[in-house]
Amino acid sequence: MPIRLRRLYKSAARGAAALGGIVLALAPLCGGAAGAAAPHNHAVHIAVSDDSESTRGIVAALSKAMPAAQVSTDAGKRQAKSGAIYIAVGPAALRALLQQNVDGVIIAVYTSGLAYRGILDAAPGPRAAAVTAIYAEPSPALQLRLITLLYKQAVTVAVILSDKTSYLEPLLQRAAVQAGSTLRIEHFAAGSKLNRVLNRIADVPTLLVMPDGALYNPENIRNILMTSYRHNQSVIGFSAGLVKAGALASIYSDNDDIHAQIEELIGEVDGTGKVPEPQYAKYYSVIVNDDVAESLNLVVNEKARRLSRKPPARQP
Repeated sequence: MPIRLRRLYKSAARGAAALGGIVLALAPLCGGAAGAAAPHNHAVHIAVSDDSESTRGIVAALSKAMPAAQVSTDAGKRQAKSGAIYIAVGPAALRALLQQNVDGVIIAVYTSGLAYRGILDAAPGPRAAAVTAIYAEPSPALQLRLITLLYKQAVTVAVILSDKTSYLEPLLQRAAVQAGSTLRIEHFAAGSKLNRVLNRIADVPTLLVMPDGALYNPENIRNILMTSYRHNQSVIGFSAGLVKAGALASIYSDNDDIHAQIEELIGEVDGTGKVPEPQYAKYYSVIVNDDVAESLNLVVNEKARRLSRKPPARQP
């Protein structure tokens, strides 16, 4: 095995073990201590449905940013509080709150757009109208912009969509026009062989991946990464965890980024009484796997590394 592939194989092996699951891969890197949150007109409740290490870290950071918020470690047993704002940490907490039919606005965080869509599709219409989200994965438009900066020119980008993520195709097409990129979209049907799809896009410089359990999971991610790199093809992953596993780069949002946006959504509900639309994270940074870049003979410039947007500083 060539040295560069051996290095990538070890990186992918370490990263796949570290992922522990695609949901965990979506958890952000920890940020620094955030300033004190502004007072809220509504009671705020942080709802979780598991006690994993990653969830405990998220809750600790949220509680520090919003000390007045109440925390429930069992969303399924929560008593409904009239007019409250609930922050649902992860898909299980969102599902539990919807099953309770709590009276208040729900903001889903650390849940992928695909998972959010599936959960909301099963919720009653009136209840779903009072739910919004900050998706766990980065905006496809930002990812395509990052790819252009990484390659210092517009390139063809491959995207594999399953039946569950085919709804993203119009969004991807619009984002590609904005970035000046050319998309090569491959549709993956249930029962198909993923390796065959990867071989069909072997001539494309980069593969953009998005959360989709039908395609990407801890059992196959190493094989996907190694197959792509044998084609001299980079993978742009949807989280910092996936970059550590061997993807070339990704936009990611840390805890402080997410918390600042949560505060803005709460402020919008407080100020207007309206529930904002579900959205991608608006504050973000870039993470690059330099070992992978070197193996692909790609020199990453500072313009790509500095692609970011940070929340305004809050007063302590």
